[in-house]
Amino acid sequence: MGIGALLAVAPCAAALAQSQPFTASGSANQVAVARALQSLPTRSALRTSLQSQWPADPSSAGAGYDRLSGEIHAAVGTQMIQDSHFARDAAFARLSCAAGCADGSHLWAQADGGWSHQGSDGNAGAVTRDVGGVMGGVDTLVFADRWRVGLLFGYDHASLDADSRYSTASVHNTTYGAYAGTQWDAFTLKFGAAYMRHHIVTDRSVQVPGLAASSLGTDYYGHTAQAFAELGYGMHWGRIQWQPYLQLAGLRQNIEAFREAGGPAALAGSSHKADVTYSTLGVHIVADSFQLGTVAVNARAGLGWRHATGDVDVGHTLAFRAGGTAYDLHGLVVSRNVGVLDAGLDFTLAPNAVFSLSYNGQAGSQRFVDQDLTAAMSVRF
Repeated sequence: MGIGALLAVAPCAAALAQSQPFTASGSANQVAVARALQSLPTRSALRTSLQSQWPADPSSAGAGYDRLSGEIHAAVGTQMIQDSHFARDAAFARLSCAAGCADGSHLWAQADGGWSHQGSDGNAGAVTRDVGGVMGGVDTLVFADRWRVGLLFGYDHASLDADSRYSTASVHNTTYGAYAGTQWDAFTLKFGAAYMRHHIVTDRSVQVPGLAASSLGTDYYGHTAQAFAELGYGMHWGRIQWQPYLQLAGLRQNIEAFREAGGPAALAGSSHKADVTYSTLGVHIVADSFQLGTVAVNARAGLGWRHATGDVDVGHTLAFRAGGTAYDLHGLVVSRNVGVLDAGLDFTLAPNAVFSLSYNGQAGSQRFVDQDLTAAMSVRF
């Protein structure tokens, strides 16, 4: 090839590099964001600013795509599905209480606090969650005292941190629910439903080559509805009661559309929904009460294995408000297989008052760990 031909090719190569500055060969999310940036209008202010300094080094470019991606929005949906167990646990606990719940009507209240962490899967970054809240309700016996039925309500606040994405979310949850249970000889049946309303506030710190540092935020709403049931069979072994059980729960989550503000890299998100089914096999264990001074105490524990199916890896459709095509982004998936451990003590402080302390721990696939503590009080009236 002659010198003239080479000189002719050089401007063409430069023009191609200028027209296609965003390439990625990393994770699926990084590739999706790169393609969305590439689709921005040629004269878009966001595209012009980014392409002037966008790094050619794949590692540096990948980190930039991660910061621009908006993963925190996907993380919220996953975490709220995994946190749906709080309402189920409260309802099942009321229908399984080992002390002071055999008769009459009860007012109850509890305070919860917990921490969870889910590690990166190579596509989405790790997420840590702290949560604290209160829940309460009332239940009573009906149908010749053979069924216990009740209502519950609660509020909690969850804080999510996706440190590797420089993103946080604050989620305010309000929960309403109802539950019922009965027993036939050794068999027990418990079921209920709950609705959780989410108020989601997100904040992302975006600082990438070509853009001045900016804080992008928005707030929007969503909800998670669920129905659940448990069938158990009670047995005695010495002074210990054993109850193998099967739990089923079906969830539907809906998250509303949103629009971020605060900088040129702001995103718009479409509404989305997810349907997830949980099945849990396990055993409840309750020891006969013992005396601690003048207080009767019941000790209880449980082990279980929970499996999730359905939309455990639902995609979220996002787009840059500056233009271009939308892209599908995936956050951490709902942990498919989880081991569950719970333990607690019930203190009968008076004939009509029981105070309880409980621990719930979970560990599962996708390096998921969750630990929660609950203090509860129940008063018969």
